[in-house]
Amino acid sequence: ASSPGSEEVLAGAKFPVSRVRFPLNFQMYRENLLLKKPGVKEAWEKIEDTEDVIIRASICPSDAPTFPCENPKRTSQGVAKLIRNIPGLKDGQVIRAPASLQLQ
Repeated sequence: ASSPGSEEVLAGAKFPVSRVRFPLNFQMYRENLLLKKPGVKEAWEKIEDTEDVIIRASICPSDAPTFPCENPKRTSQGVAKLIRNIPGLKDGQVIRAPASLQLQ
């Protein structure tokens, strides 16, 4: 996950694709933040309730030395839009729409 216009990865998760049944529903939590990287916590707190979030997925070889890997087998990208000012929401309240990603 990253903010729009940025390539910096703020959060991520890794799990074996062999155990996945598609379509896959996945949720990100604070535990997914890459807190060992300087500035990640502050960057996430800035975009969490104020900006859209870019979601990227990569299917990497199981022996890839780093994630995201340099040569993924498949990739995808989507946007988790921040929605505000719709009937029924309180003033200042926002909701985040889920991102839908198609592997290519």
